[in-house]
Amino acid sequence: MDFLHISIDEWLLNEEENMKRLQHDAIWNKIPLINTNEIHNFNNGTLVRFRGMIQDMYGPEYYMETFEVRNEATNEITRGTSKYMDLVSCTEGMDVRFIEDPRHTRERHCYVATSVPGLNKWVQDCERTQFTIAAPPAASSTSQKRPIDDVMDVDGDNPSGSGSLPKKVSNSGSCKETPANPLCSMEHLLNHPLGDANAKVCHLKVYNESDSLKLNDVCEFVGFLSINPLIESALADTDLGTELELQIHHPPTSVIPRIHVVHFKALNHLNPLLSDSEVNNGLNLGAIKKDLLTLLSQLFMGDVLAAEYLICHLISEIYSRRDIPLGKFSLNIFNLPKLESIDVVTEIYKFLERLVPASHYLPLTLENMNTLSFTPKKDYDCNRLTSGILQLSKNTHLVLDETKLQEGKLNTCGIQAVKTLANAIKDQKVAYDFNYYPIVYECDIPFLILSEGKSMLPSDVGIPLAPEEASIKTFSEILQAADHFLNPELLTNIRKYLTQARLIKYDISEEVQVVIQEEFVRMRQNSNITAEDLHGLLVLSRLICLSEGNGTLNVSCWKKACEMEAKRKARLPK
Repeated sequence: MDFLHISIDEWLLNEEENMKRLQHDAIWNKIPLINTNEIHNFNNGTLVRFRGMIQDMYGPEYYMETFEVRNEATNEITRGTSKYMDLVSCTEGMDVRFIEDPRHTRERHCYVATSVPGLNKWVQDCERTQFTIAAPPAASSTSQKRPIDDVMDVDGDNPSGSGSLPKKVSNSGSCKETPANPLCSMEHLLNHPLGDANAKVCHLKVYNESDSLKLNDVCEFVGFLSINPLIESALADTDLGTELELQIHHPPTSVIPRIHVVHFKALNHLNPLLSDSEVNNGLNLGAIKKDLLTLLSQLFMGDVLAAEYLICHLISEIYSRRDIPLGKFSLNIFNLPKLESIDVVTEIYKFLERLVPASHYLPLTLENMNTLSFTPKKDYDCNRLTSGILQLSKNTHLVLDETKLQEGKLNTCGIQAVKTLANAIKDQKVAYDFNYYPIVYECDIPFLILSEGKSMLPSDVGIPLAPEEASIKTFSEILQAADHFLNPELLTNIRKYLTQARLIKYDISEEVQVVIQEEFVRMRQNSNITAEDLHGLLVLSRLICLSEGNGTLNVSCWKKACEMEAKRKARLPK
C-alpha cells in the first residue's frame, strides 16, 4: 500500500495492518510534513504529518461510525462511515440515513496544536531540507461531496427511515474564510504563545489513546487532512455557539486545517540531527565538551567557571517530581559588563540560539513586564485558552535579559508578572488563569537570567561573571573569532552533544554513594552546609557527569562539583 496516496476508504479496509506498517520509521518519515509545506499543495484527504505542541483541548465531539446509504434507483442499502472525515461522501441519487442507535455513535477528542514555540531557525531549516516536497498537482474537485447539513435533513418526513446527528456533533465545518464581520484578527486566531505570525496551527481530531495527551505535550501526528472548502457551508444553519466562538472553533480550513489523527507519538527531543535510534551514536562527548567550553569561555570574556555552569544549565531537565522538581538548574549570570557599542546579552543569545533546538529571548523592559501576558487565560466568550509566554514545551530555553530593566514603576500586571516568573523558576509550575480559579500546570523550562547585578528573580545557581580586562576591550574581535571557531562540523557536533548528554540514562554507584555520605558528614562538621546545599551538589555533579558523556556518577565528577561550588561561592559578596 502506498501511504503517500492512500485514501480513507483504503486505510479503513485494513486499518490494523496499516497501523502496524505505519510504525516503521522509514514509512512514517515519508509521510509529508505540513510544517514545511504549504497546505494548498495538498489534496483533501491526504495522509499527512504535523509536528506541534498541544496548545488547547476542546471537548469531545460525536460522529457516526456507521450509517446507511440507500440507492434511490435500486433501493439497495449499503453501509458507510464518517470516521476520519468531516463530510460524508454522497453522490447524486444516494440517500444517507443515520441509524438511530447509540452503538453506532462514537466519540473523538478535539485539540489545538501549534508549531513548537521558540523553535530556532536552524531546526526549521533542517526540517525544510529533509521534508519539503515538490508541489503535487492541483487539488481534485470536491463536487461529489455534499455538506453534512444536506445529509442530515434527508427524508425529513420519514423519521423512522433516517436520523440526525446529536446536537454539538462534529461533521460540521468552518466559518467563511472572509466573514462579513470578522470578530478576530489572524493573530488572535493563531493564538501562538510567542506571537509567531508564521506559526502553523492545526485542529486535531483524535480517535485513540487521547487520554495520554496533555497540554503542552510535543508530538508528531499522522492523519488525514481535512481542507474541503464545502465544510465552510456546513455551519450555516447549525447551533454551535456564538459567532465569536464559531470563528475560533471552526476557522477556515485554508487557514487552520483539520487533521483526523490515525496515530501520534510523543517526541523525546526536537533535534532534527538525531532520530530516537541515533541518540547514542558514538560521538566523543568529552572532546566536544572541551570545544564548547572554549567557545563559551570566549563569549564570557575568559571566565571558564561561568562557561562550565552554562554547559550544565544547557543540558539540564527535570528527571523526577517529588516535593520539589528534581533536576532543574536555573542559572543567573550577573556582573555582565556594559559596553558602549555592543549589547553583550543579545550577542551571547545569538550564539545560544544556534546551539539549542528551542529558545526565546525576553528583554525584561518595563513595558514588557507591564503589558505582556505571561500566563494562559481561559476566554469564556470564545471558549478557548488564550496563550501566554510561559506556555512553552519541555526544554525550551527562556533567556531573561534583566539588563534591559530600566527605572520606573511596575503596574499591577507587572508585579504579577514578576511573581509568575519567580514561581515558575522556583517550582517549575505555572498557574493558568481560569477567571474564577487557577489551575496549576507543571512545566520544564530552563531559565537563564542575565543581569548586571544579582537578579531580582530567584535562581538555583547565581554566579558573578569574572571577565578578563583584556577580553572586555577586545570583545568585538572575540565575537568574530568565536564565529570563525564555530565551523559547520563543530556546530553540528555541539548540537548533537547538547541533546545526547541530556538524554543519557544516569545512575549513582554504591561506592560513590558511600563517598558522598562521608563527605557530607565532614562538610556538616566544618561548615553550615544544609540538606539543600547537598541537593544542589548532587544536581551539579549529575550534570557534570552527563556533560562528560558518563551515565554513572564517579568520584571525580563529585569532587569537581564540590570544587566548582567552592570557587563560585568565593566570588559571591560577603
